[in-house]
Amino acid sequence: MISGDESRASEIGSDSFSLWLQDKLIEKLQTHKDWAATGPIALGSWSRGELSPRSDIDLLFVGDETAVKNVTTDFAKQGLKLRYRMPEDNDDWTAGVEPFDIVALLGAKALSADPNVIKRLANQKEQIRRRWNNTRTLILRAMKLERASRSQRFDSITSYLEPNLKYGSGGLRDLEQALVLRELFPEKFQGEEDQHAFNVLSYYKRFFLLVRQKLHLSEGAGDLLTAPDQSQISTWLGFKTSRDFMKEIQKGVSRVSFYADWAFEQATASKSRRLSIDAFKLGSPNDLFRALKLDPSVLMQNRVRNRADQIFKVARADRSVAKQAALNKLIGRELSSFIDPSNDEAPLNALFRARLIDHCVPEFRRIVGHVQHDQYHRFSVDAHILQALRELGRLYKKPKLAGALHNQLKNLTKAEWRILSYACLYHDIAKGRDGDHSVEGIAIAEKDLKNFEKSTSLIEEVTWIVEEHLILSTAAFKQNPASPKTWAHLALKGVEGRRIPLLAAFTIVDIRATNPDAWTPWKERLLNEVVSHLENPESSNAIEFAKRMEGWVERLDSFLISMLSPRVLSEDLVRVIAKTKIKRELAPLVQRNRNGQTWVRFHAREDRPGLFAHYVGALGAAGLSIRHASIHTFEATGVYDWFEVKSDRSPKAITKLLELALDRKSLSPKKQIRFDIVSLVSEGSDEWVLSFRGKDQSGALLSAASQLLSEGAEISWARVHTWGRQIDDVFGIKPLEGRSAAELVARLS
Repeated sequence: MISGDESRASEIGSDSFSLWLQDKLIEKLQTHKDWAATGPIALGSWSRGELSPRSDIDLLFVGDETAVKNVTTDFAKQGLKLRYRMPEDNDDWTAGVEPFDIVALLGAKALSADPNVIKRLANQKEQIRRRWNNTRTLILRAMKLERASRSQRFDSITSYLEPNLKYGSGGLRDLEQALVLRELFPEKFQGEEDQHAFNVLSYYKRFFLLVRQKLHLSEGAGDLLTAPDQSQISTWLGFKTSRDFMKEIQKGVSRVSFYADWAFEQATASKSRRLSIDAFKLGSPNDLFRALKLDPSVLMQNRVRNRADQIFKVARADRSVAKQAALNKLIGRELSSFIDPSNDEAPLNALFRARLIDHCVPEFRRIVGHVQHDQYHRFSVDAHILQALRELGRLYKKPKLAGALHNQLKNLTKAEWRILSYACLYHDIAKGRDGDHSVEGIAIAEKDLKNFEKSTSLIEEVTWIVEEHLILSTAAFKQNPASPKTWAHLALKGVEGRRIPLLAAFTIVDIRATNPDAWTPWKERLLNEVVSHLENPESSNAIEFAKRMEGWVERLDSFLISMLSPRVLSEDLVRVIAKTKIKRELAPLVQRNRNGQTWVRFHAREDRPGLFAHYVGALGAAGLSIRHASIHTFEATGVYDWFEVKSDRSPKAITKLLELALDRKSLSPKKQIRFDIVSLVSEGSDEWVLSFRGKDQSGALLSAASQLLSEGAEISWARVHTWGRQIDDVFGIKPLEGRSAAELVARLS
């Protein structure tokens, strides 16, 4: 490695800085007395004029072997490591070397003024050219293998978040190989449009090399453009923010990757194949779409990419309403076909890589290269949208990729799949703007879809998903998926009916497209849980109640909400609120639900010690066996307790019996019941939770409540669980001053 001067790098371009580094390096090497005798020849980045401060120093020595040993050993001791080789065969320098070394030899530059070295290098290059066809075929094959291997090694999140400027997709190695292909196969790159591709590559070569040079000047940096370096280099280059800088990097990486792919395909294509691409008529927007459908190859993508701007410019120049409406309708029709999940993926990829998507959705240009700097979002926004459409197609063709939720996908209609495809296209279209991208994206989607003459119902559903596309994942992963409060919130946002499977399918796609590693069994389970609750008929009570009494669903016991009619419960609460305001209490209410279960409600303006036991005693005195209890005390409305009871009597008869029982002053249990287990469930500074377990028998709940009351405990809430011949009555009580929970449990046991 060699040292550099940061101020020097900031004043000049990458080419000039490379030459400056070369001059400094030669000055250093020439200080050795044996340097000239080594017959030095520069290879690699040095010979190409692409030196960076931490570049490998690649050399071919064709001189005296002893001099080579002295030079390399002495400089290694000084910390200057030279990567070198000497010819195995002085008559053929390609003997025993890899094809890449032959490429390096073709671009080699003699560093010696010795005419003999210069002549020998020229002769070797001429020998290579004499067996040119065989040589370049070997080189092409080796480059393709290396590229495939490199793609596997560097295909990770870092490709977007922290790109490798040399080895990553669209980096300097891809760039170098594309330029080498032009040198190897000049006859295949003769067109004006071909020259445009190499102009783009040349621009990004200088840009990436300058960034790499600056990166190498950072302490301990290699070729990975890490987040701290991004901030520093963006300022150095004059970008407003590091996000703007990385957007330019990602645009470059995308373009280099595309043109490198094109160069490889162009180099391997037959003459007839290239002529067929050139002969394809591209005179109208319809021709562009048709071309990519018939031939989605990189060769055709490049031709469409080169022609699209001019073709659409002409098409947009005619500003008549009828012409523009016809053009928009054409775009809408073709776009529906390309993003249809039932169709092949190749034309979809071609639509994006040919940049034809920019002319279909003009706002798409603003998100190209927009990177979200976290370890969750794997792709830039434009890449994520394409990935979402691809994932949608994969799930359409193989629903079981969704795991437990696969039935949600299998039951979607053709129209719903189309809604999902447009939702994938537009859900993040407003990323990077001020404000909530979910809200900002609505107007963009609505405007385009209206121009495409899509139906009102499709527009409504697509814009709804755009606005609410994160709501289901938030409910499943950040809230309680089993809570009626969660279900009610979703329902109030419109997650009901056919929108449940629609949004579930979109959520799966969005997660998989954000980062494939993020779709885990845990997320699958939670998402399936919340979807199952939403589709469960018993959940409809909670959802309907929430719509009637927003704000109350999280305050009442969820079991109570699921058991009672939303109308009955909401109307009763309205009466309770009204009576509380005039400082009156409601008489007991008896209701029988659709399942034949009987529920009794008690109301008191203020709670007081022993009130719960009094209610339990009244129910027992009325001959009612308690199955469940949901008790509540609210500051504004007082005590609001419901009990499920077992009785064959009519609600009217039960009401009369309760009125008589409540008038009795003492409703103590006839006998104290001994429970099998009294245990402490939890102990906190503001609440103790105790459990009474044993055989189901008459008066058990009243006995437990009376025992707590006798110990001076104030009951905050209770849950009564009865199954078979067993009971488990759970009480929440306020901590007893000066006593421990363990002491209380010991006295009750």
